[in-house]
Amino acid sequence: MDTAGNPPLPDTAFLYQPRFDCRSGELVGAKFYMERPQRNDNVVITAVSSVCLATLREACQQISTWNQTYGKRIVLTLGARLDALCDPAFNHGLNAILLDTRLEPRCLELNIITSQAEIPDTTAAALQHLKSCGIRFAISAASPANARLAWIKRLPVDSLEVPARLVQDVAADPEGVAIVRALISRAHKMKLTVSAKGIDNAHTASVLLANGCDLMQGPLFGSALPADAFAQLLAADRRLDASLLCGPAPDRTLLLVDDEDNILSSLRRLLRREGYTILTANSGKAGLEVLAAHPVDVIVSDQRMPGMTGVEFLRKAKDMYPDSVRLVLSGYTDLQSVTDAINEGAIYKFLTKPWDDAMLRANIEEAFRRKALSDDNQRLGSELRHANTELERINERLKCVLADQDRRLRMDEAALSLTQEALAVMPVPLLGIDPGGMIAFANRAAEGLFANHTPLIGLNADEVLPADFTLLLAAGQGHAEISCGTRSFRVEAHPLGEQNNSRGTLLSFTCRADAS
Repeated sequence: MDTAGNPPLPDTAFLYQPRFDCRSGELVGAKFYMERPQRNDNVVITAVSSVCLATLREACQQISTWNQTYGKRIVLTLGARLDALCDPAFNHGLNAILLDTRLEPRCLELNIITSQAEIPDTTAAALQHLKSCGIRFAISAASPANARLAWIKRLPVDSLEVPARLVQDVAADPEGVAIVRALISRAHKMKLTVSAKGIDNAHTASVLLANGCDLMQGPLFGSALPADAFAQLLAADRRLDASLLCGPAPDRTLLLVDDEDNILSSLRRLLRREGYTILTANSGKAGLEVLAAHPVDVIVSDQRMPGMTGVEFLRKAKDMYPDSVRLVLSGYTDLQSVTDAINEGAIYKFLTKPWDDAMLRANIEEAFRRKALSDDNQRLGSELRHANTELERINERLKCVLADQDRRLRMDEAALSLTQEALAVMPVPLLGIDPGGMIAFANRAAEGLFANHTPLIGLNADEVLPADFTLLLAAGQGHAEISCGTRSFRVEAHPLGEQNNSRGTLLSFTCRADAS
């Protein structure tokens, strides 16, 4: 039931699909889905209604409970329509939900659903207001708003989601790898994290890992689960398989492409003892199909082949695997096209047929060394980016801690000032005596009671009070009697500070006529 007494959604199952961190392998997120009878709709916030808010409340409460129970920071991701997010009523309702469920705002990620290709300034401002509260935003790579870079930059987006159909293209279409790599590279340049969904096989996962994907979900790692089944994953500390995180096996893979079978056979015999994993293809098209299914380090291709020249093939291969080292081995020389390809980086070297065995082996070995150096540089660069990202997160947390400490300090200062003002105007005379016996505080009533000794602060207590008060001050507690003119007072001593860390004594003077 929501706050208005309305049920969330009748006959609706709430499901949570695990989302894993590609670097640590940890379960770090839950994509929220709803299964409704005869309906397939994963958008949770469609409008600012009691039903949508009640559903959001239940999901936030569930994540908050898990985070407190298992000591984690699971991020809840759910779909929300743009017009609903910009409704002022949603902002009010969301703040109430976060307060009631005690879910950290950074543990909620709203996936923006919109058909708009252009986002008005007022819309961006409304999202920015939610962003300032700590809410995270994601947008699909297939969203019309993502089609124009200028617009996506204006949105306070934290994450780019690669949809299932693009993920599936990684394995099905040779050019899918280049498309996904471009998306990831573009997102990282904009300091966005990248999540991929719909991953159903290890090859697709390894390609996405190799290209820097940050978060993954899909059938390979687990389907959307009811709350109790998802809780079991958390209790078991479920992680990605370590072998997957290590990426593809570090075999040195060589692809040979030539339309003559006898050439391929000769090359295989020549290189079989070098320890390479050798793949072959008899055309440029077949070579692209091999590249779509296998990561390759070095490519050696003939130039003159039917359907697609070696240069054309290697240009496409560069788009798919820009870090591969590509060589042409051919007896046919089209000087202009080869020179252009070398200049644009599509070809590392041009080797001629017939070849010298020792020279060919040496060139291929050099190509693998070049690839290994490139891989090391990429690894170090990735580790540096990750370290910088972690440093930014630590700095953000430190800023939050410092801001919280500053806020508490201001509150303490305000409370102290208010307390001092309240004590100063109290009609009961009050004296604060420090551990050394000096008067450190005197309110107005005390200044009036001991007018002959003003100002009181800075005097020793024995200069103002009778000698028999020495025992009372030494004890730090108890009571005694004192007469000032025609009035008699009951003086009570109240110890300040803790027993092992005394901060002095507070004396209160109650007129005997008023004493109970």
